[in-house]
Amino acid sequence: MPQQVFMCASHWRMVPRPLQAAVYESFETTGRLSENHREAVRVVEAMEAGRTALDLPPGMKALTIWQPWASLVMIGAKPHEFRRWSFADRPHLAKLIGQRIVIHGGARPVRPAELTDILDRIEEGESALDAAIARPFVEELLAARRRKETGPAPLGVALGTAVLGQPRRCIDLFVDTVADSTRIDEHMYAWPLTDVQAFPSPIPAAGAQGFWNFT
Repeated sequence: MPQQVFMCASHWRMVPRPLQAAVYESFETTGRLSENHREAVRVVEAMEAGRTALDLPPGMKALTIWQPWASLVMIGAKPHEFRRWSFADRPHLAKLIGQRIVIHGGARPVRPAELTDILDRIEEGESALDAAIARPFVEELLAARRRKETGPAPLGVALGTAVLGQPRRCIDLFVDTVADSTRIDEHMYAWPLTDVQAFPSPIPAAGAQGFWNFT
């Protein structure tokens, strides 16, 4: 394998983009593989080991959700994932209804302003979150982010699985205005997520848009 090719394409896609960029940068600077590359290898090995240990079925799909909403799903505070589209009208995706998928927390850092907005929406009764579960989690995470710490919402990891339900239009499902973020334009369809099961430990994974293959 040429020196400038850091690993096979399928494994390279598992590496989070910020780490990919760090590998490129250090190689361009030194002309040698660095600790950044070794860390990328460790991430891939951890993901492969996690997949093997869990014995997940081949072809299992995953859905990347930004934090803190991915973790809110996993603790049972967020029963719906809101999107602007319904996957049920696409034959190759409609078969996912009733199937178990992997819930992946995206690599984008959590913003304190988003956390305060979540708390405000809960206080004003305009949130679809389970307030009793969500509020203490978000408050803990906000305190951690103010200390410049990641807190209880890890980034760039597969957190567990959930059963994906039939999408429903939000205006049919909810009587009042509800939301769990400032991205109101995304609140067109509610995708139910039930029977949530957390992995023993988060599994590093790069993630992707839409549904993607975890196994």
